[in-house]
Amino acid sequence: MNARKDLLLIVLGSLLLLVGCAAWWLLIEGGAPSLVKPLVPEEEFRAKAIPELVSAPKGVAYPASKRADLDDLVKDWLSPEENEDGWNYDLFTTIDIVWDPVLKDYVPRLKKVIPLPPFGVALTKIGHPTYPYVLKSFLPGRSGKDEDREFFLENTETKEYFDRCKLKKPLSPQLNIIPVSYKQVKSKDKDGFTITRNVLTLDDKVLGQLVEIDDVKVLEFTDRTNIELVSTSDPGKTWTFHGPGDKFTYKEAHYVIKHIDLDAKSVTLDKTFTLEPKKPKKTITEVLTIAPPAPAAPPATKSNTPSTPATPTK
Repeated sequence: MNARKDLLLIVLGSLLLLVGCAAWWLLIEGGAPSLVKPLVPEEEFRAKAIPELVSAPKGVAYPASKRADLDDLVKDWLSPEENEDGWNYDLFTTIDIVWDPVLKDYVPRLKKVIPLPPFGVALTKIGHPTYPYVLKSFLPGRSGKDEDREFFLENTETKEYFDRCKLKKPLSPQLNIIPVSYKQVKSKDKDGFTITRNVLTLDDKVLGQLVEIDDVKVLEFTDRTNIELVSTSDPGKTWTFHGPGDKFTYKEAHYVIKHIDLDAKSVTLDKTFTLEPKKPKKTITEVLTIAPPAPAAPPATKSNTPSTPATPTK
C-alpha cells in the first residue's frame, strides 16, 4: 500500500469515530433522552416509565409469618447411639464386622451376641394316614353263606378286639362301622407264588366312605399326608397338618411348612420371629426329622465273684 491510501484510510476512520461519538451523545447521554429508553430507568423517571409502581395493590393480602430466628433452630442435639449393638465408628474409620454363622448375617465384632431361641417344635410323625382297623381272622358260617361268616377285627391304635362280627351289623353299638361284603383276592408276589388276601369292606359312617381292609397289612390312604408336630416346651401342645403351605402361629412366631420328604421322614419349616425389637423380623429354616427312640438301659450284670461269708461275732 502507498502513503496516499494509508492517509485516506486514517481520515475515514477518524470521521467514523467522530460520527459515532456524536450519535452516542445525542441518543444516550442526554442530547435526546426521549429517543431510546434505558434498560433501567433512573430513580426520578421510574414511576413514569413503570405505571404499576404507583397503582394500588390487588388481591388478598398475603398473611404475615414470623421470620425464622437462628437462635430458635439451635438445639441440644443428642449424641448418636454409637454404642448401640456395637456399631462403633468415627467419621473416617470403617466398621469392623464379622460373619455370624448362627444369625447368618454380618454383625459388628464387638456386638453383644443374642442367642437364637429354640426352634420351638419337633416332628413326631409323618407319612400317609392309616386306617386303624385290620382283619385278624374269620370263620365260615355253618350254612356256607357269606352272611353267616364271623369276622375278628382289631383296632391297632387302641388294641381293642371285635369278635364274631357279621355282615350288615355294626362292629359294636358304639361304633357306626358296618361290614358290608367279603371277598378273596389272589395275586402273585415277586417270586411267582400265589398270595390270597381276605378282603372285608366296611361302611365307615364317620369317614363317610367304604373302606377295604384285609388280613395282610394296615390300609394306607396314599392320597393324603399327615404331619404331626409337638411343642418342645409343652408336650401337650400338638398340631396336625397335611402339606406344604400349611401355616400356624406359636409363641408370637409364624411357622410355614415348605417341603415334605416322605422317604427321609423329614419336613422343612420356616420360622419367622422378632429377635431384636429395633431390627427386621428374622426367618430361619429347619429340617425336622423324627427323633430316634432313646436306647434302652443295659441290663444289670450279676457279679461272678463269690461273696465272702460274714465273720461270726463272739
